[in-house]
Amino acid sequence: MVARGDDDDDDDDFSDKDIIQICCTWGYELADGVLTFAFDDDDDDDDLKDAVRSAVSSWNDDLTGIRMVETDDGNEDIKISFKNDGKKIAGKTVNYFDGYGFIRQSHITVSEESYDRDFSSSQIEQIALHELGHVLGLDHANFRGNLMTERVDIGSPTISSCEIEGVNIANAWKVNGGNTMYLPEKQYIEC
Repeated sequence: MVARGDDDDDDDDFSDKDIIQICCTWGYELADGVLTFAFDDDDDDDDLKDAVRSAVSSWNDDLTGIRMVETDDGNEDIKISFKNDGKKIAGKTVNYFDGYGFIRQSHITVSEESYDRDFSSSQIEQIALHELGHVLGLDHANFRGNLMTERVDIGSPTISSCEIEGVNIANAWKVNGGNTMYLPEKQYIEC
């Protein structure tokens, strides 16, 4: 009998590696390479919206084959709203899936404050960058200092090449120029 422990060098055990989990991919909404977003009609704070627009612009600058575009036609893929309730959650993304496992729509909620302290514009932008990562098919990273770290306050305010590669893996059917949708072939990316 061999005991597991010191002699176990299982390189396939990703828990010892820095990874970002891959969640999912968009379906036919991404067929033209564009995901549309809009703000909740109740939100009228231009500073908050501008911080989110800056986050969208950062993703758009780094992505190939996928672009997010603001719309006001009421038929957006991504709905963004703000909440001012003082809770400790900085942001939340809910992806809605079809019966085949493809994302059909996403709702992002960004908190304006946490523990009764207002977030700065740069903090709102970092929260939005993180939540947009979820929209684009990423789950959380298992290490600190990464945009997709579960806690934004110990994460990075910038998009790394690892996140870009993760989004490309998540949405490979479109990024690779195809028209046939398929789910992500990997469950995580090692950074």
